[in-house]
Amino acid sequence: MEKDKMLKQDVDQVEEKITFEELFPQIKEKLEQQDAVTVPGRVAFEFHITDLKGVFYVEADNGKVDVEPYDYYDKNGVFTASAATYKALCDGSLTPVTAFAAGRLKVNGEVDLVRTLEALFSGKQKQYHLR
Repeated sequence: MEKDKMLKQDVDQVEEKITFEELFPQIKEKLEQQDAVTVPGRVAFEFHITDLKGVFYVEADNGKVDVEPYDYYDKNGVFTASAATYKALCDGSLTPVTAFAAGRLKVNGEVDLVRTLEALFSGKQKQYHLR
């Protein structure tokens, strides 16, 4: 019970009134730097930010991640959360599985998609080798 209370306090501590235009580039940068080779096949998710009325999509295919601020029609699932939750996911203070278990991240689709999202957020950064 105490852990849930601490989690809520941590997640709720977000800068004063962040906008979609400020949050989206942080999410895009975080996810597009991830090595998605651990994600099986092609997956596409749509994300809704409840308190900002924002939407974006993430597609992982062949180890590459694309993130854009649009609706996505050929998606595997839809995630819904507050800006504070997405910010905490980006900075690593919250994982998708923990957010889902605490009721801070909702999924419309197969619950197993949360594990796929976990692989995206916690994956290793791409390694670039100069030749």
